Amino acid sequence: MIRRQDDGDYWFYDLGSSNGSYINDQRVITTRRLNSEDNIRICDQEYSFDSGEDSGRVSMTDDSLDATISEIRTIPVIMLVSDIKGFTKISEKLPPDVLAQTIGSWYRECDEVLGDYGATVDKFIGDAVLAYWMDTSAETRTKALSAAKALGEACERISKLQAETFSEHQLTLESGLGLHLGKVAHGQMGQGTFTMLGDAVNITFRVESPTRPPKRDVLVSEEFLAGWDDGHGLCRHEGSHIVKGRTTPLEVYSVESYPNEATLAASA
Repeated sequence: MIRRQDDGDYWFYDLGSSNGSYINDQRVITTRRLNSEDNIRICDQEYSFDSGEDSGRVSMTDDSLDATISEIRTIPVIMLVSDIKGFTKISEKLPPDVLAQTIGSWYRECDEVLGDYGATVDKFIGDAVLAYWMDTSAETRTKALSAAKALGEACERISKLQAETFSEHQLTLESGLGLHLGKVAHGQMGQGTFTMLGDAVNITFRVESPTRPPKRDVLVSEEFLAGWDDGHGLCRHEGSHIVKGRTTPLEVYSVESYPNEATLAASA
């Protein structure tokens, strides 16, 4: 998969292929930024990447910048951040081919699961994914929690596929996940590139960070639960947490139970 991120660059993802993929003869393990004339090799097929732009980035005149800015809106969204716990340890212990398949499978599962629950993937960042919903109703918050559960189950499926190797190295594949609701600047930041910016995005990453240690797989913010009584019934208050880069403590809640899938399907 090749995605164009909000910075205008193109990124390459191997989605867990058995034979592996290579950029300039180096095995792709996690995300790799593409440059013009990079050589991509998949099995016995070789391709030369051409971004179609002189620098790989979009240059904008003042007129085009004004047009772009006019398309940006400040809106409330639900944001999800998930990343792989203990990724450094996993990278050190797994053979490169197994690591590439494991991380690639996780990319693919994230893309599919989040799409199934109506989320838009904003970007993959190494071993993390950022996604969002542009609706903040109780129904969408329910979908976000169900997506969180499904992403955890995806890790279990991937672990079973690599059970022998993971057991040999005493490893487990688990993800930490944070959900937050807040206002962001959303729109076309570059030619054909939509993304979101704002402090609420940073908060979402900070909400996820207390998932380890201790073991908490899914955490949500106070804002995510605000005005949603049913949501409060699914979560337990975990107190205030001081997180990196913020002086104001974050109130976080751990998810103890998930919405009933049959109820969710009936309301969809």
